[in-house]
Amino acid sequence: MRVVGFTLIFIFFGCSSTSTDRIVVPELHAGFYSDALERINEELVSNPQDERLVDQKLFYCEQLDWPTTCITALDAFKEKNGMTSQLVEQYIAYYKQHERFQLLLDVIDKWSLEYQLEEKFTETYIDCLTRLGRKASATIELNRYLKNNQSINAISFASKQYLSIGDSTLAAYNLGKLHKLDPENALMWDYGQLLISIGYHELGFEVMRDYVNRNEEKFDLQLSYAKHLANFNLNQEARTVLKRFSTKDTVSYMLADLYKKDQMWDSASFLLEVLIAKDSSVREPIWRLAQLYDERGWFLTAIPYLEYLTDLNPPDTIAQQKIDLIQRKIAYLQRLKFEENKIPIIELQPKKIEN
Repeated sequence: MRVVGFTLIFIFFGCSSTSTDRIVVPELHAGFYSDALERINEELVSNPQDERLVDQKLFYCEQLDWPTTCITALDAFKEKNGMTSQLVEQYIAYYKQHERFQLLLDVIDKWSLEYQLEEKFTETYIDCLTRLGRKASATIELNRYLKNNQSINAISFASKQYLSIGDSTLAAYNLGKLHKLDPENALMWDYGQLLISIGYHELGFEVMRDYVNRNEEKFDLQLSYAKHLANFNLNQEARTVLKRFSTKDTVSYMLADLYKKDQMWDSASFLLEVLIAKDSSVREPIWRLAQLYDERGWFLTAIPYLEYLTDLNPPDTIAQQKIDLIQRKIAYLQRLKFEENKIPIIELQPKKIEN
């Protein structure tokens, strides 16, 4: 069918030329196959049984990675010619593209023996079982698959499947083997998280740390790792991870929060002051700094920042409410101090004389 497809392209464009001394090759621009498929679909409306058009449509479908309308061409070709080795693989490609996992599973089950699909599409078959939630069947197939294949790719594939079906024991076992064979594999991040989730915190962080250190320039990965550390109150290591990226505002905020958690007030306030100096019209760092001074108990230091926010945006009722709250705190503390400093009144009791 592929040869026919290319032949028809040349015929379609070449015959329209008046020149007889050269071959005109069509320019395959970005929308060429889409346009050609649209024309074929229009022609098939009036002549749906035209075998040439169906075959041509299948060729275009393959080039376009199987758009939705291609199922009609597959069915038409099958009705006319019956199932073939190439056609069954095209059905598989179509169902994979559109995530029609039950239909994909049915096709492989039905034609596996006749067209020897088992070896070529084993991973596709297992993936279908996993996605359809057939945990028991997927486990059986994975066990059979791994008996015949212990390559890095095979163990990596099986590990993903075990993670998908929620089998933490077999996932951890296979990821452990993968860690020895390929410590730079992207699944090592998942392995570390899995170990932590099942209670092996120290080993989990060790695996994640090793993987993160091998990918020092991946900001998103470093940020995720720092968040995991912070969730377990490993704040110092989290700060060490983040400091290289402190020029990013989001990281500065996170660093300030980590310093505040450990009551390292000066370090936290310094980071926020740097952000304010960068752009004093941004509300976030000003609000955070006022909050920090409030939590620290430096109420008189917090108020000017909140007043600045109300000057920036008079309708900012939240900032004004915060000012009122802090002023009530100050008034309460002043009253408490006044009461503590009052001179106690000595009460004199009359002395009774007894005869």
